[in-house]
Amino acid sequence: MIPFTPPTAYVRLPISSPPSESSTAYSPCSSRSSSPQTQSYLLKSSPLAYPMSSSSKRFRIRPIQAFIILSILLVVSLPLLHYRREEVKGYFQSNYIKTDISQKHIPPPSGGLSEHLKIPLTLEARLNHLLAKPALWQWEMELQNRHQCPFYTFSRNTYFFHDGKPEQWEKVSPTEIRRYRSKMIDYLRTVEREGGKLVWDDSMERDIPLEDRRGIILTGGEGKSLARLKINLHMLRNILRTTLPIEVYHFPDELQDANERAKLVQEYDIRLKEVNGKAPDGKSWLIKNSAFLASNFTEFVYMDSDNIPLVDPRTLFDSIEYQQSGSVFWADLNKDHPDNAIFRIVGKTCTDEHWPAEAGQMLFDKRGNSGLNLAILHLSNHMMTNPDMYGFLSYGDKDTFRFSFYALGLPYQQAPKIFATTGGYQTQNGESSLDFCGHSMIQWGLTPLSARHDPSYHPPPAFLHTILAKHRQNLQPSKLFSHIKRPRLDGIAEPLLVRTLYEFTGDCFALTLKGPDGAPDAENSMRDGQGVDMYPLKDVLNDGHVWKEVERLSEDFVKINQN
Repeated sequence: MIPFTPPTAYVRLPISSPPSESSTAYSPCSSRSSSPQTQSYLLKSSPLAYPMSSSSKRFRIRPIQAFIILSILLVVSLPLLHYRREEVKGYFQSNYIKTDISQKHIPPPSGGLSEHLKIPLTLEARLNHLLAKPALWQWEMELQNRHQCPFYTFSRNTYFFHDGKPEQWEKVSPTEIRRYRSKMIDYLRTVEREGGKLVWDDSMERDIPLEDRRGIILTGGEGKSLARLKINLHMLRNILRTTLPIEVYHFPDELQDANERAKLVQEYDIRLKEVNGKAPDGKSWLIKNSAFLASNFTEFVYMDSDNIPLVDPRTLFDSIEYQQSGSVFWADLNKDHPDNAIFRIVGKTCTDEHWPAEAGQMLFDKRGNSGLNLAILHLSNHMMTNPDMYGFLSYGDKDTFRFSFYALGLPYQQAPKIFATTGGYQTQNGESSLDFCGHSMIQWGLTPLSARHDPSYHPPPAFLHTILAKHRQNLQPSKLFSHIKRPRLDGIAEPLLVRTLYEFTGDCFALTLKGPDGAPDAENSMRDGQGVDMYPLKDVLNDGHVWKEVERLSEDFVKINQN
């Protein structure tokens, strides 16, 4: 069958009559050499005709014109090629357009000032900016803070630290806020007058051997704290085989036995350091900052004595998170209360993007933020040593680091995953139970460079923080660390974490799924993928030598609590 071709009808148009606006005219002979007779006939296609070219004139560019145009384009492009030469070079070296979509799983640094403010990265500029922030009453910030940190998400009112505090926070007046800020600056100036440095510089490690500039800081020196510390040292040196130098800090009234000191140094290759500053009530929180400031380490991993390492801490320094901002903090189970007066003091709005830090472990570089990370340690020390001012604004040391970053408008990094609760099927008194009770935290590791473009990557467990287990007696060793419970989608910035709430019940860490399971095959599924999963810890640790040692030392851990 011959395909149908619509016919084209042609009509003669007189030259004196111009074509109508709706017609499509075409003159195949509209050149200067065409004769009048040829020009007297124009072709007009009927509505059935295919459209033809609207012009027969050809655009020609002369060599001199092309040269001028190319020269102008080159002059305009030179600044771009100079200032972004690395990007331009990378573009021409690759056969695809590079994007950052594959790195969305890596949380960006938190807490810094917006770039549009153009506040220089100097201590003077940051302190002046703090003083210039408005000092407001609680009601003037209430709506904004409660909008950013709404009560219907996460655990705020149920957090025991917040009990009875809103009334105190509300009484902090604008005059008090200005006093807080002035006290911060006065303290830093006092440190400077007494010969201390507020901003890190190269001279601070000029006489420090290269191998001693990065290490591990531990604290503890008496009783059960010392016994748990020995478990950590055993894991670090004998199981994980870390070669990093280790400093152990203690107060003057601790570790007085010469034989005990010698045994620790010889068996675990550590350095014992003595610092002052024990709180009048006997609390040992203050030792952390005293150790951080006294240490010659420029970079360090810190761990509480009740925190069992599960990976060589050396690997954490090579992570993407650490290299982004020079500090990493792991999340705690509660969120900020929007009415806390600390936000008015540091001049910042409460936001759910930030999790309070669980300071049983931290990764820190004093050189970070152009050396201002050192000022963070001093400012945190000011907050810890003034409980009359900050005792009702923060819970011990855990919040003071983050609040110091807020005060100076400096970025810090959050670990990429929320913790898992760890424990077993027994009550807090050691009786077997059909219900799971989590009394410890699994804090996950960080993202290695090799996983930069792998959104499916999940770090292995890095720390086992026995935060409640150390207070329990008569626990069964076989059920001490038998299982973990975690949100299925556990990214620190995962919006669906609002469906998996952590709560401290007084006995255990409870992880509750709000609403039905999100797995596609679940009954009445939410189909968002979120849920709560339970795993044997040995499977998470790949049933390797680390798991076998954790299983073995469970006996030792339980015995410590029995004494």
